[in-house]
Amino acid sequence: MRRITRGIVTAGAVLFSTFAIPGTAHAAAPTVKEATSDSADWSVIDVRLNHGSALGEDVEKITATLRPVGSAESETPVATVTEFKQTYWVSSWEGVWSSPPVHLDTLGDYTIDVEATTSGGETTVRKDAGTLRYRKQPVIQDFAVTPTQPTIEDKTVTVSGDMVVRDPSTRATEPLPNASVDLRIGQQIETTTTADEKGHFSVSRQVEEGGWSWATYRGDLGYATVPWVSIDPKAAPTRLVLDKTSFHPTAGDKITVSGTLEYQSGETWKPLSGIPLEMDHKGSSISNPIEATTGTDGRFSFVASPYQKTVYEVAFPPYPKNQWIQRTATADVKVSVTATTRFREFTASLDEYAELSVSGILGVTGDDHGERVGVAVQYSPDGKTGWTTEKTVKTSFDSQFHTTLPGYTDGYWRLKYAGSTTTDVKGTTSSVLRKNRALTRIKNADATPEPVRKGRTLTVKGVLQERKAGTSTWKAYGSKKVQILFRPKGKKTWYLMTTVTSKSNGSFSKGFRAQQDGTWVPVFLEPDSKHFVGSGKEDYVDVR
Repeated sequence: MRRITRGIVTAGAVLFSTFAIPGTAHAAAPTVKEATSDSADWSVIDVRLNHGSALGEDVEKITATLRPVGSAESETPVATVTEFKQTYWVSSWEGVWSSPPVHLDTLGDYTIDVEATTSGGETTVRKDAGTLRYRKQPVIQDFAVTPTQPTIEDKTVTVSGDMVVRDPSTRATEPLPNASVDLRIGQQIETTTTADEKGHFSVSRQVEEGGWSWATYRGDLGYATVPWVSIDPKAAPTRLVLDKTSFHPTAGDKITVSGTLEYQSGETWKPLSGIPLEMDHKGSSISNPIEATTGTDGRFSFVASPYQKTVYEVAFPPYPKNQWIQRTATADVKVSVTATTRFREFTASLDEYAELSVSGILGVTGDDHGERVGVAVQYSPDGKTGWTTEKTVKTSFDSQFHTTLPGYTDGYWRLKYAGSTTTDVKGTTSSVLRKNRALTRIKNADATPEPVRKGRTLTVKGVLQERKAGTSTWKAYGSKKVQILFRPKGKKTWYLMTTVTSKSNGSFSKGFRAQQDGTWVPVFLEPDSKHFVGSGKEDYVDVR
């Protein structure tokens, strides 16, 4: 026996379900949420049901009866509607069922009573579930958007339609003249137009981007709208035409990458103006793009200062979007770089024996270079001409090197790297350093008397002099320590006999007790940083 509830499942139904036969499940009766006129066609009844059941049983039957608004529930219906079809899902357990257009003899508002039954036999009856507005309805017919795919060369979109009034009893329509219609065209355009005497309206606008378009009527007769129509611009193919696709600058020098951005129009290509572009290292995980915007002639240019071999990619940036063109075009620019070099360090010192000590660092700017290279140590008498290579040192880029070599008492020095065409590295020359010291000598060096009797006094004397760099005159060098050395006959070793101090005129003398045959010589062995060592002539003395 079928159980009837009104509005919701009764307590008795719940209680009965509790004592059901084990293993048998019963679905809950559907819940009638509401019943209304369909917004698109007021003569269509929409019934919204929540039919959630443990077994997921479908709604099997819907019956709607109509009676004039304000009449008693017992009054005989003016119409009974049993043909319904689900037209909308709210969720898996709730939806909307719609009837065909209802035919009634009299216009007006009617109360809708609904009875709904599931396939499991559960039934719900809801009185006064809603109202059917059986009236003449404003309708927008033949709504059209032309074109729905505008192009970059023609962005004009025309929206048109006809405002009519439809009689639900006859389904006949008649124009609704002078109706005010609100229009939406794309993302940004909102406008209002007035239908003509025949109810027709048409508006053309140039859109800047795609979107949706629809029409809406709000007037004394009620509300009318249409399904939204999508406006999707047809993106034109693009290409990047570079003036030059490869460069070979010196590291750090500027290069200008230029070209034209074009779009395809039929069989021809035309320039695109005002379009942002960017250039960045292709495939790099670090983004640091150079930006540019095309001019009225579609031209663009990027200025870069590459330091290493690379491939630049010219492309569209992620933003802003542009629906009118395809933004997939790219262009590659290959760059090879000639590395530059410079001596980041160059020092030289000349010791008291005229030995030159040199150190330096040859730096490289550009691609990584790990090869060993030769650095020439060069000498010139005047620092301008006559440069000769005195020694070649093997070193690596950006590594300090040291070397020593015989120097000159006065001269100019520099470092030179010749470069390499094989590894694409430019050569360089260091600054010039002048290195010199003052010459010293002991003039008139003499050991007297000779021969000399053993035990008698032997005197060693002389004059210490200096000659400064760049001069030819010898001058007295006073108040300096002079060492007097002696080498016995038949020996190779020199012995320091004493140290004396030169007078202001450079002269000095020292007496010794003669003991054995041998050679005497005065020397200047401890100069300051501005003088070389010096010596007098060796003098052999025969002791008898």
